[in-house]
Amino acid sequence: MGHYINNLWSAFTLAGSKEDIRLLFKDLFTHTEYKMFAKRLEIARRLLKEERYQDIKESLNVTEHTIAKISNILEEKGYGFRNTHSELSKMEEAYLKKQRQIQKDLGNPFWKKAKSGHRTLLGQAAKIGLKLIDAKIAKNIKRRSAVQKLTV
Repeated sequence: MGHYINNLWSAFTLAGSKEDIRLLFKDLFTHTEYKMFAKRLEIARRLLKEERYQDIKESLNVTEHTIAKISNILEEKGYGFRNTHSELSKMEEAYLKKQRQIQKDLGNPFWKKAKSGHRTLLGQAAKIGLKLIDAKIAKNIKRRSAVQKLTV
């Protein structure tokens, strides 16, 4: 059984994109099951943000029992929930920061001139190159992680 579970973890690790993981989830779980997983993660995130049970119950349409189960996991350990919440929070903050910068740039008349000028072509090429390098590094890290044997 440990081998099968390691294969499952490796499958998630090796997924190349969010779309790949979505397709795997659709094959492995029913629609209701993956909605349930999404709600559990959201419950954990809201509890970590110290939201009230009643607010969580009403907004996610879940029972207090479900919230209590997730709360107990967080009390006992909850490392997976905590790590995921931290990473998602960083990603959300980066997104909001980028959106604020775009709004700020749109109000700057010099930004529009620089955006269309040839001086930015090299910068854009470098940016694309760095993204490709980052993707290659991330893929290698995923491969190394996927072959690592974990205890069940």
